[in-house]
Amino acid sequence: MATQLSPDMLEQLFALRDALAAAPRGEQSARLESFANFIGKSPNTVHRWLKDYAGRKTNRKTRADAGSSCVSDGTLELIAGMQREGVRGNGKKIVPTAVAMNIAHHNGVDIKVSEGQFNRLMRAKRLDVASVVSSRSHIAMRAEHVNQEFQIDPSLCVIFYLQGKQFIMRDEEFYKNKLDNISKIKLKVWRYVRYEKASASIDVRYYEAAGENQQSLFEFCHYTMSRQPHRLSYGRPARLVMDKGSANTSHGILNWMDAMGVEVITHAAGHSWAKGGVEKSNDIVELQFESRLKIEPVESVMQLNASAEQWVRDYNANTIKHVDCRVRRASGEPLVRDDLWQLIMRTPEHLIEIPSIAVCQYFLCGKQDTRQVKSNYTISFVHPELKKSQQYSLAPWAEFLANKMEVKVWALLLKDGALRVEIPRFGAEPLLVEVAAETAFDAFGSPMSATVPGEYSRTPQSLTEANDQRLAKAAYGEDATRDTAEVSRAKQARPFAHLNDGKGLVAHSHLGKEALPQRLLPAATPLVTEQITAATSSRVEFPPLSLVEFSKHMAGDWHKDFAAVVLQRYPDKRIPANEVEALKERLLRGTAAPLRVVGGTK
Repeated sequence: MATQLSPDMLEQLFALRDALAAAPRGEQSARLESFANFIGKSPNTVHRWLKDYAGRKTNRKTRADAGSSCVSDGTLELIAGMQREGVRGNGKKIVPTAVAMNIAHHNGVDIKVSEGQFNRLMRAKRLDVASVVSSRSHIAMRAEHVNQEFQIDPSLCVIFYLQGKQFIMRDEEFYKNKLDNISKIKLKVWRYVRYEKASASIDVRYYEAAGENQQSLFEFCHYTMSRQPHRLSYGRPARLVMDKGSANTSHGILNWMDAMGVEVITHAAGHSWAKGGVEKSNDIVELQFESRLKIEPVESVMQLNASAEQWVRDYNANTIKHVDCRVRRASGEPLVRDDLWQLIMRTPEHLIEIPSIAVCQYFLCGKQDTRQVKSNYTISFVHPELKKSQQYSLAPWAEFLANKMEVKVWALLLKDGALRVEIPRFGAEPLLVEVAAETAFDAFGSPMSATVPGEYSRTPQSLTEANDQRLAKAAYGEDATRDTAEVSRAKQARPFAHLNDGKGLVAHSHLGKEALPQRLLPAATPLVTEQITAATSSRVEFPPLSLVEFSKHMAGDWHKDFAAVVLQRYPDKRIPANEVEALKERLLRGTAAPLRVVGGTK
């Protein structure tokens, strides 16, 4: 803080300034030291006073080596970097400059200045911890219209209820070193605050839960965006700013906001300044409303919310006696929050009422809906707002579609039953399109977009139809079409006959010509089981046939010349039963040579 000088001292300083300016060279220092001794201050202090309060300029040239130091920038950054990395989450610096200098020294860095000089150098170059920790600069942002941005923030309230009685967490009983006391409270009270950026309107509601959860956030979002009798501000915002809490980034909440066309902005941990409006609103709620609860307790969260609604009503309207509830902006004019929100009359298109809670809950399930594309490029979907099956035409994107292809769909709210459809594309990002439901129908219930008899038009070519056309050309030549290919198939025409100079494709004549590798196989082991052994031992032996019986067996094939051949082979006229068929075959083939001995005696 600057020293406050008396009017008499200021007058003496002005007189000294003029005297020094008129004094010959060489006498100025003596006069200044004499004045310093007279008032009991050092010459340096008088120098500073003359400069700060009397505007004296010494006209001294800046030294040629000003700003230079024997300490290099690399050394400064090393020491400053060690101190910066040692800053704890609460901002406390735990690496003193002397310790960092000692570490640098033992790592080969030569430091020739004192700790104090090192600190002065870091402050001069803004490398000290205080400067770099607070280095993030912010830009002023404004809302262009009401309901452009909502900010929402949940926080643990100091109030809790046990057995129908209100309690308030005391700092000496509930703090970071006594977490057990907090854990004993199974159901805590969570405060959810909403801040509307253009008007600074505040809304608050309390929920009893073990922790942050998706259900509480959903109920608060629907509550604060819906019209309520105790406050003016409501409607769907264009964007919603929250932190990256697990409940905030849950799929269900994001899915719901996306369906309503709300842009969700989440800031990084530790960057609460990104939603400074709701952070300040939390302080306002705690100071202006919750401070009253100790004096007049309530018995339940239900009663707490009833009281909070009345406070919200009066605070936004600035009707609380002796309390200035207005907001002050850069203009300096105090403004009533409800008056600012009522400026939505200038932009009524931004007052959009959200659907009922039953419709909005549809999007919390997190389920991914898919539909199959029909052959006429349509899909069916029961929209939660329309509550009946509707037809949606995807014909404009037929080139990316195939019959029975599955597409992902999302219902969009506040858009007359429209859908967002994701169409997959090979080798490219999926195509996202917005499709409206068929709304024009004739008296027979058919869509008016359908073609009537006599008014024929070619349907757009689908992805699979285009592929079929390319395959027809590949099989039957460049002049082929899907229709001519069908004719060729009906005629059993050879496909690909135009390839290889009209010889067609070789499909099987090349088989059986490749040399096979030599492989060694083990000898097979005969199969022996009780059943096979029993069948072999009980095999029926048939008695041999006589020459007469054999001739009867051959019946019409017997010839009298066969007798000599048979007798030559079987002189005893007994032909074994197991050789009958082989003998018959040889006789019929006209084999006259002696037969090979198969069994019996030669």
